[in-house]
Amino acid sequence: MKAAIISDIHSNLEALQAVLKDIKKRRIKSIYCLGDLVGYGANPNECIAIVSQESDATIAGNHDYAAVNKTDISTFNPVAAEAIRWTQKKLTEDSKKILSKLPLTHSTGDLLLVHGSPNKPEQWHYLFALDDFHHQFSAFMEQLCFVGHSHIPSAVFQDTNSYTDFLRENPFPLLKKRRYIINVGSVGQPRDLDPRASYAIYDGNNDSLEIIRVEYNIPLAEQKIVKAGLPEVLAERLSAGK
Repeated sequence: MKAAIISDIHSNLEALQAVLKDIKKRRIKSIYCLGDLVGYGANPNECIAIVSQESDATIAGNHDYAAVNKTDISTFNPVAAEAIRWTQKKLTEDSKKILSKLPLTHSTGDLLLVHGSPNKPEQWHYLFALDDFHHQFSAFMEQLCFVGHSHIPSAVFQDTNSYTDFLRENPFPLLKKRRYIINVGSVGQPRDLDPRASYAIYDGNNDSLEIIRVEYNIPLAEQKIVKAGLPEVLAERLSAGK
């Protein structure tokens, strides 16, 4: 099995199109999406429609649920909340139905897909520090758990002695005696100071994982955000990658 794992598109049509073009160029037929199709960007309906067509399985992110009132936006920062209110006004009925039906998790083979964390996914926990990751391994049985949410690509392993550490190589081999939590980064709003869209390629045939970065038309995405009347900071952060 070989699959592309995408996450956190955030209504960024230009980034999504560039990533899908890269995936097709690599002849990868399976795509899984870890949620947050909407929020922040200017093309929510278009991104929802494309992901619905292209992804083999899609799970919900906190912005997806917030857009259809399944998550309270009182915990969102003011800019994110404003973007959600804007998105709610733009969503078609078909888009609302799609977002409403997205599950919190999806398991396929030895892979678990979740937006924030395998433990209490409905609480949208962020995984940043090593301790954050370490305590999550007991919450799932699969060898690999793919997450998004933080917009920062990273990979953590745990061995049979419960030793946990970050992996700093890319690509890296997937060892049978290790389990992994892999953050695939963000397609539409990277926050690791690299503005290029991020996604992951899982190669089960060769037991390897690679984080891929893709250039896209950032100026156009920024122009759309400003023209739509969304907060300008959402445009500015795209080119800064933060």
